[in-house]
Amino acid sequence: MTRLMFANLKRVTIVALLTFFGVCPSAAFAESAIKLQGEGAIDISTPGVHSFVLSGTASHLGRYTCHGEITLQRGAAGSLDGEGVAVFEAANGDLLVGVVSYHTGADGTGTMRFSWRDFVQFSDGAIVSNTGRFVTSRPPGAFVPIQTQLLVVIAIIAILIG
Repeated sequence: MTRLMFANLKRVTIVALLTFFGVCPSAAFAESAIKLQGEGAIDISTPGVHSFVLSGTASHLGRYTCHGEITLQRGAAGSLDGEGVAVFEAANGDLLVGVVSYHTGADGTGTMRFSWRDFVQFSDGAIVSNTGRFVTSRPPGAFVPIQTQLLVVIAIIAILIG
């Protein structure tokens, strides 16, 4: 029993020293993913690359606007899948860029996932990079459930709290 207590005390001491000297894994202090709330629209009136816009509030951005483009493909049973690029503008004007993946089922429910990059390139060749605080520090990505309402030529996206 004494050996077991000594081994546990030794482990606690090592963890305390590692924490004190800053050798603790960074995952222990990981920042939470961005929580997005808002709405947007995707223009599906033309084939190929589709433009989209989003706006709302986000935990790491404050009031934001977003524009991007995505290539969509019809899947089985009316699902819609796509990938593209996005540029978020935070309340203070800083830009956060990334790639987006999109999936909805036939019922219009689905998800959008954002993963941040140093820069993105649009289909017209325009390259956009992070600015401000996002140059050196990017928050974890974002995952949001979505509900689409298909209109004649525009899909409206409601982004719920992630």
